[in-house]
Amino acid sequence: MKNLFSKTLLCTLALTNSFLAHNANAQTAHGIAAVVNDDVITTFDLRQRVMFMMATQGIQPNEETQRRVIAQAMKNLVDEKIQIQESKKYDQTISDAAVNRGVQELISRNGISVEDFAQRLAGAGISIATLQDQVRSEIAWERIISGLYGNRIRISDAQIDETINRISATANKPSYRIAEIYIEASPDIGGMDGALQGANAMIQQLEQGAPFQTLARQFSSAPSAAKGGDIGWIREGELREELNTAIIEMDKGKISSPITVPGGIYVITLIDKRISKSETFYTLKQINYQFQDESKLPEARIAMKTAAEAFKTCDTIAKDIGDIGGIGQNAMGQIKAGDLTEDILALLANTNIGNVSEPMTTPSGLVALAVCERTVKGSNIPTRDQVENRLLGQQEAQASKRHLRDLRRKATIVTR
Repeated sequence: MKNLFSKTLLCTLALTNSFLAHNANAQTAHGIAAVVNDDVITTFDLRQRVMFMMATQGIQPNEETQRRVIAQAMKNLVDEKIQIQESKKYDQTISDAAVNRGVQELISRNGISVEDFAQRLAGAGISIATLQDQVRSEIAWERIISGLYGNRIRISDAQIDETINRISATANKPSYRIAEIYIEASPDIGGMDGALQGANAMIQQLEQGAPFQTLARQFSSAPSAAKGGDIGWIREGELREELNTAIIEMDKGKISSPITVPGGIYVITLIDKRISKSETFYTLKQINYQFQDESKLPEARIAMKTAAEAFKTCDTIAKDIGDIGGIGQNAMGQIKAGDLTEDILALLANTNIGNVSEPMTTPSGLVALAVCERTVKGSNIPTRDQVENRLLGQQEAQASKRHLRDLRRKATIVTR
């Protein structure tokens, strides 16, 4: 990565500098590009950010890419102004030491020093201050979201149980580490057509050597953008169907084609893949209502619902449901998840321990499963604390996105 990134940076810096040198207005204008409430974004600020984005992302300078990057740079600068303004309301002070640590962390991922990076930028007339400003606003915003929502977001035991159920049901499936770029099909970029053009541009830049995490930080609308698009390890089937279908067909290190979903376009990369060595074992008891005549189905559903409500524990099941007409029960013992059908696994994924599943229709009647015990044997199964932290992170990210959107709607933004 070090050699590739360094080569891309040097080459693009030279091209960007040469391209903008022919644009007299870009080099000499020092006016106002936008006003965000009472704060000004100068044309110098905008030009610096555009040059920085083009240089660090390996973008080949031309009229089309410059137009797209200018629009994104303006959006980012406006958001950063709003974030800093919000931080001042809460008397937030971000020290230079904290900013420098953040810059160091970002740049060190690419295998070069901050000093070397700054010198290469300076050679093309780009100040590292543009990255420092971005990092400062990110730190401020993280603190604001943590302060506003950190104590308000609560993850219930039911949410944790539901997630563990889903993970346990797929414990024998492969795990994938994914990074994503999500381009929202907003009106200001031309809707779905604009989002698709943006996605194709991202793919082209990635194929030319641009770092995925850098593009994600600058262009992605997903909550994962602050982490360079990295969403961590997920199991097959955890993401939405469109993404899951693409992931299982990808090789490690590859970039997907544009993936269309309602509201936007995804581009994903498969960072790593591992075959799970875990297996889930269920101890189950069956509750059934047998019939041959379809006219008995309404009666059977009522009886099954009554049985599910009467059920207390697997140990007392015979007593709990014994007096309900037409209802039978039997022990199924311990069964490995890999020996169950996908339909049954899906049913169990939505059933907590000590509860009864929704009934399934079979050729002989209705069947529901009481989950007496669930045991996961092997590796790569998260603990309850890890699941809780993951859900907290997801909800904080969503809260961050909503809060910034609301502030932007209320702000007075004038672009020139």
